[in-house]
Amino acid sequence: MRARAWVRADPWRALLLLVAAGYGIAQLVAVGPGMGLGWDEVVYVSQVDPRVNATEFIAPRARGITLVVAPVVLVTSSTEALRVYLGVLSALALYASFATWLRVRPGAVAPLAALLFASLWLAVFYGGGAMPNLWVALGSVAATGLFLRRVRGDGGRGCLAGLALCVAGVALMRPPDSLWLVLPLGLALAWPGWRRGRVAVALVAGCAAGWAEWIAEAYARFGGLAARWEAAGAANETGLHFSLAEHARALNGPLLCRPPAHCGPAVTPWVLWWSAVPLLVLLGLYAARRRGRLPEALVPALAGVSAAVPYVFLVGYAAPRFLLPAYALLAFPVAHGALALLEGARRGPARRAGACLVAAGLLAHLTLQGVTLDKVVSPRLARREADVRAARALQALGLRGPCLVYGQNAVQVAYRAGCVGHTVLNWPRQSEDPAAVRDAAARGERVVAVARGRAVPAPFLLAWERRPLEGVRPGRWYAYLPR
Repeated sequence: MRARAWVRADPWRALLLLVAAGYGIAQLVAVGPGMGLGWDEVVYVSQVDPRVNATEFIAPRARGITLVVAPVVLVTSSTEALRVYLGVLSALALYASFATWLRVRPGAVAPLAALLFASLWLAVFYGGGAMPNLWVALGSVAATGLFLRRVRGDGGRGCLAGLALCVAGVALMRPPDSLWLVLPLGLALAWPGWRRGRVAVALVAGCAAGWAEWIAEAYARFGGLAARWEAAGAANETGLHFSLAEHARALNGPLLCRPPAHCGPAVTPWVLWWSAVPLLVLLGLYAARRRGRLPEALVPALAGVSAAVPYVFLVGYAAPRFLLPAYALLAFPVAHGALALLEGARRGPARRAGACLVAAGLLAHLTLQGVTLDKVVSPRLARREADVRAARALQALGLRGPCLVYGQNAVQVAYRAGCVGHTVLNWPRQSEDPAAVRDAAARGERVVAVARGRAVPAPFLLAWERRPLEGVRPGRWYAYLPR
């Protein structure tokens, strides 16, 4: 009875809670806790795993997601436990971040925006992942909602502290992304009649707090802030670029569009879906303006566009997860537009047509996301299981630490084998051993190279002993041991 009374008293919060619960369940059902760790995930997780050596942590990375996974990784090496933990945590974070908007605009906007975002194949796939982009998205949503509450005079010191904490969280996950969040929020302070007191201070303080660890590590490991920034730019191919076409090609499932990975052509249904987003955003802005609520749609729209700018114009390759913060923020003006169609359909003969249009659009969206999620998950389950089996096969061959695994998927295989990994995207063409192999041998480490395919992938391996890795699928895997 109490639950029924609570639902009646606050139906939109109950609906948002239902969306968050569905999001968590979708992760467990559609992706599952058995999904192995990817390359980037191994890098982050290994930093706090006491059972293995930490994988090389290059300049662009930040330690925010490492802190998130630490409570589980310090206790167990179980990937299943980590996936369940992250799935539950991301569902709770989805609810908490979008719930900040229920104080901005009571009604269906927040739960509908949460549904639109949570139903993205990207959000479901990365919900249980040890990757920072989803957390940047949810932190940006919460920060934008708290910002609007504060400037309109609805929130006190707690709201101001929450804003600073959310910005700090975004900066801790991906420092440059926090700048692209704070920029539009800072510009929005010029809106007439808004309370600006201490908001700018909270934005700057949050950025400074989140950047502190990254800056300190820059001086401790990379020779200073300027040196780390330059190294990060080189690793991420930053500069003036226009990668919109690459992002369009990555919409239907490739997790990375960067040579030597080939993403293929853009897929028509996804191009149509993508093209509809700006139209729906404009519709939402128009509808919000007519109802006197333009800031509620305009601020997240500006923040969403700002979040996409560095990845479209400043990074020379594409990965669909890069745009997760943009999708999360743009979900709000899109929700405004969808609700405007429904509300406008209540009058006259357009009632059924408007409702059918919204229902058909939502059904098409869910269908496209579901089909793509299945396309992404199925092959990766097999590939990441192959990494685990390859590690077991290497251990059966007698591989023990200290050791180096060199070659394809080496970082993932090495993590499970208790070794250091050096993944190669393009095998070296020289006949002498690569520097990483020579250095490991000089340190007295055991060295093994792993490769998939019957052909010997590099000339230097011709002098090594070749052993098949039995039971590792898909493909045919081999281990190469120095004679």
